[in-house]
Amino acid sequence: MNQRFKSVVVTGIVAGFFAAVSCVGAVSAVPVDPPVKTCLDKLIGSKATNALIKAKKLSNAQTAQVSKCKKSASSSTASPVIGSPSSSTSGSTSGMVALNYVLLSTVTSQQSGLGNISDPALVQVADGSVRMFFLNGNEQQAGISGYDNLQHSYVSSDGGKTWTLESGVRMSVQSPVSVNAINGAYEAWGKVLAPGNDQLVHFTSANGKDFTSVGGSVISTTACKGISGASAAHLGDPQMVKVAAGYIAYAHDSGNQTSPPFTRFVCALTSTDGTTWTVDPSKTISYSTDIQTNPETFRNASGVIEQILPIDVAADPQTGARKGMQVRTSTNDGASWSALSELSFWGADPDRLDLANGDSLLAFGGFDPRKGGLLAVAKKQTTNYKASRVESGMEKITWVISGAAQSAIKIKNLCTSSDLSSTATFSTSGSNVTVSVSDSAGHTGCIYALIGAEQALK
Repeated sequence: MNQRFKSVVVTGIVAGFFAAVSCVGAVSAVPVDPPVKTCLDKLIGSKATNALIKAKKLSNAQTAQVSKCKKSASSSTASPVIGSPSSSTSGSTSGMVALNYVLLSTVTSQQSGLGNISDPALVQVADGSVRMFFLNGNEQQAGISGYDNLQHSYVSSDGGKTWTLESGVRMSVQSPVSVNAINGAYEAWGKVLAPGNDQLVHFTSANGKDFTSVGGSVISTTACKGISGASAAHLGDPQMVKVAAGYIAYAHDSGNQTSPPFTRFVCALTSTDGTTWTVDPSKTISYSTDIQTNPETFRNASGVIEQILPIDVAADPQTGARKGMQVRTSTNDGASWSALSELSFWGADPDRLDLANGDSLLAFGGFDPRKGGLLAVAKKQTTNYKASRVESGMEKITWVISGAAQSAIKIKNLCTSSDLSSTATFSTSGSNVTVSVSDSAGHTGCIYALIGAEQALK
């Protein structure tokens, strides 16, 4: 998991969505989610909106303005992307998404002599095995220290179901990596970190295991600007794709905004040789809601470029916020993109891979300060289940699940390998099962519903 992103998650990801807490922790009069703020900006202007958000007590006029915009935002966001349990009627699947990823495997931190493991990157090599690169790091929040913060690897000979740790360092970079197999050879990119001067390094390999640097460059970010007009301050970890004109990549701006409410954005990069990169400001991705961390950009087996964007999606202010993984595709090397659609589950730091046997894998991470980071691998598979998931604050998650009996539903913390089903509350209405679980410490980022023998993820 991106180190800079983790600190945001632990200290206030919901505050970034709801502006109920200022950067110094003062509670505002009312939670204002992004659609409401957009409405207020149009209704009373951004200056008056900012004053309203910071106010400890609203005037009668301000109360009326917020009420009007809440009604407007509620009607405009009533779509399948938003899944509020309170809106689910007996047997209804409104607001749910079909679950089409099942869990294959997990690897947790502080095992096999490793520290905090994070940021999986997958590649299939010539003998058919799958290599998973990861960052073996230190983590103050989990009390993990003494590790090298460099790239290591696991290998799987059964399509990602089981993993064996490989000895040695794969690449001497202190960041997540992007790894591609191209025409029988392999390329990778990672960062050598320096204050305000990170160098993006390009590597090549003949076997997908042993990589050699072929150069690097420092990327100027000033041309990449979000909808506020502010330039990107510090790029996260880009994911590269080979195209006819060279390469394209996308990276999250992790440095421009340091306090909520966040509307962080993604910068587009281009390169003719994979070593020297420039910003393409015409392809910046910036919304009124927050893009939480780096997108995954991947050319699938059909030649289509997929992009997965971890975007905050606003739910009803009474039920909290929900994180939404949004997917778009391009058939013309990124010149244009499809509309966004929702991925069936949330996973931090996603990384896609299509195998030669036709399986489609999605690796993802997570973090719990009681244990550390996670490497998990899911496979795309059609199931008969549908579900919604809503996070209320940082302490509670509620799912509404259709197509499964209560006995087929498990609630697990993947980072700690803990089964939380006995602490969850279950209720049934028609064909729907509602499940809620709470964590008083607010560490819910690794908690998932696993449904059926397939372990469908939500």
